[in-house]
Amino acid sequence: MNRVLMCIGEYAETPYYIEKVYVNVYSAEELCYVIYENAFLLDKDILDRKLTDWIDKQLKLHDLARDLIVLINQNASAAAFAGTILSYVGYYSKDEISRVESILRMNVSMNVFEKWKAKADFLVENRHFVLAISEYEKLLKSLPDNETALQANIYNNLGIAYLKLYLFDSAEKCFMSSYETDNNEEAYRNYLTVKRLSLSDDDYIRLIAEEERAYKTSILIETDMDEATKAFELSDAALELKDIYALKNTNESSRYYESLLKLTEELKDDYRDIVLEAAKQDNPEEE
Repeated sequence: MNRVLMCIGEYAETPYYIEKVYVNVYSAEELCYVIYENAFLLDKDILDRKLTDWIDKQLKLHDLARDLIVLINQNASAAAFAGTILSYVGYYSKDEISRVESILRMNVSMNVFEKWKAKADFLVENRHFVLAISEYEKLLKSLPDNETALQANIYNNLGIAYLKLYLFDSAEKCFMSSYETDNNEEAYRNYLTVKRLSLSDDDYIRLIAEEERAYKTSILIETDMDEATKAFELSDAALELKDIYALKNTNESSRYYESLLKLTEELKDDYRDIVLEAAKQDNPEEE
């Protein structure tokens, strides 16, 4: 039998904005969820009196707010602060709370650049590709010259962000920069993958024939592409496309065009979101 979760405190009229993960929360349970899912991004910035005031005045959890203020006055760790919130609300089990506390203690050993990269990685994982690209590029400008391994990793992940936007030229340059910086094998494989996607078959074959390393890596890429194709064919998206196409030459052909139009509009909406995000990034004063 599943455990029953009781809501703790009131639902906030004014949300609390968690800057590290770009999200508003309206309840104690939402706050716990964000802490649990994004523990690797959090640090002592979470010990914020604005947060304790919000918990006190908006959620009406006066006892929790008082305990958290004590922790702030004692200069407690982020692990202790987050653990107190999670334990009080009871949204997660003891083992899950211990996991979060462990991650937060580990974060102490990360330098500012590693945390900055984790923030950009989070944006990629949540499809905020334009924001992620901006963060990666700013990080690369600030990174010390001796951080070559981290620099290579950043270039590789920046290339992935560009690839998600189908900006093949930019992705290719980033992957090659990563490989040249620290001999990053993953980046070289990603570089050849972009070539595989963007070149004609003849041009790609000529490319991999010129270098033994490229030829060996291309075999792995073909395996990856075969597996990706098979996985897509079994996906809900592929099944939906097959169902739509099956309507084309039937007496329900009108549904075929309606479904195509709906799918096209969804893709346009995704594109508009990306363009809007880019515009806000270029003109933050307009937000």
